Amino acid sequence: MKKKNRLKPFILGVLSVIFIAALSFSLYNALTIYIPQKQEQSRFHELQQIAEQKKEYSAEKYLPFFEMNTDFRGWLKIEDTDISYPVVKPTDEDAEYYLHRDFDKNYSFSGTPFIGAGADENSDIFIIYAHNMKTDTMFGRLDDYADSDWAKAHRDIVFDTLSEHRVYRVFAAFQTKVGAENEYKYYEKVGNCNTDGYNKTISEITKKSLIDTYDVPSEKSQIIMLSTCSYHTKNGRFVVAAYRTE
Repeated sequence: MKKKNRLKPFILGVLSVIFIAALSFSLYNALTIYIPQKQEQSRFHELQQIAEQKKEYSAEKYLPFFEMNTDFRGWLKIEDTDISYPVVKPTDEDAEYYLHRDFDKNYSFSGTPFIGAGADENSDIFIIYAHNMKTDTMFGRLDDYADSDWAKAHRDIVFDTLSEHRVYRVFAAFQTKVGAENEYKYYEKVGNCNTDGYNKTISEITKKSLIDTYDVPSEKSQIIMLSTCSYHTKNGRFVVAAYRTE
């Protein structure tokens, strides 16, 4: 009986340490991750409100964003998701500048969606990158496109620039792994290309696609790819490809 009595305080002490450690970890996450992310999204919400002041497209609608940041290239939006963000284009020399910077160029865990190196919003093929946030913000909902039914119900991606209202139709969604032996280096397909190169890229993307939309571009049309991290494997990537319809 005495041995059991001595064990009880020891077990309670161990449980107390575990509880305090778990509580400390939760507080650390709240202070260093969740609260900052909430503040970051609050700023994006302010920007969204500015963008929504004028419902119809016009160059003046997005001019305030260019005045705030001359790296601004357009506004990306997908209905029924949290994806409604300004898109920037850093220099190719510092292509990942906005990976952990907000639209105001301050440090940000969430970063800002940005156009990758080797292309811009007027190239034949270009990529917009953003983080896959567990809070479903940024591109946290992008992998919903792995479901064919959801993809078919959300075919249109809107990307308005300062000079044009643009709509793109999703035709493929695929996964790859950076550094893998069979990695599909989609990020090397950007820029301008001839018809043969374009058709080859469309064929490659379609073959890798997790979904079948029964709809691929019948003629050369600008391609936009949205890219984010994927947790299906280490260094995974999830990419959605869409062609311009208007």
